[in-house]
Amino acid sequence: MSKRAGEPVGPLIEIDNEVTRRVRQHARSHMTTEVCGVLIGDKRNGVVEVRASIEASNAAQAGTHVTFTQDAWEAIYRVKDESYPEERIIGWYHSHPGFGVFLSEHDMFIQRNFFSSPDQVAWVYDPHTDEEGCFGWIDGDVHRISTFSIVDNNGDGVERTPKELEAVLPEGAEPKPAGVRGTTPAWIRWGTAALKYLSAMVLGFAIAYFLFPRFYLVAINPLTGEPMLVRPAPQPGEAAPDPNAGRSK
Repeated sequence: MSKRAGEPVGPLIEIDNEVTRRVRQHARSHMTTEVCGVLIGDKRNGVVEVRASIEASNAAQAGTHVTFTQDAWEAIYRVKDESYPEERIIGWYHSHPGFGVFLSEHDMFIQRNFFSSPDQVAWVYDPHTDEEGCFGWIDGDVHRISTFSIVDNNGDGVERTPKELEAVLPEGAEPKPAGVRGTTPAWIRWGTAALKYLSAMVLGFAIAYFLFPRFYLVAINPLTGEPMLVRPAPQPGEAAPDPNAGRSK
């Protein structure tokens, strides 16, 4: 990322593009209230590497601030111990829905009291504008950091800007398996399904017609109590039935 005028140069930050994708997805699921979570990673060779994130699902959310509750911390450490036992909490993230990227007084309180290590950072994302930024400790105070990179550790290894990453892999999309050239158009899928159902119905009627006997309605003569057989109409070429057949002389 390029340095902006007036921004102090801080530590080198590398954040995995999967982390930024998850942060954006979390923030976009709550477009009117702030959300937060922690960043997982470590500092190696002078570079702060952010490789995972954990959502603070039990945080106290509001429109303009968010707070890590005791329940949120317990849930975070439970996930960390299970999934990232060799890593550590390298910072935190939160959203600013519609009011830009900066650290408020409340955010500064959280940074100073819960993420006070010199290599712990704060990531801020605005889901309304897609603006994002990183903040960290420089000379004992918290400043916006210009020297950070978003890297693709599971792809081709090419570093890309946030917008380039969105273009490569849209939000929520999954990589296609090798050999898959695209998806079948919807109209073909629906047409194929309709044809299958129609074929099954025709086959069912044909089986019923040829295998199962036909039944005729039989009326009862109310005077004699004898059945009155209603004979089917003669087919072409057949003689008409004798109306006196079956009667006693």
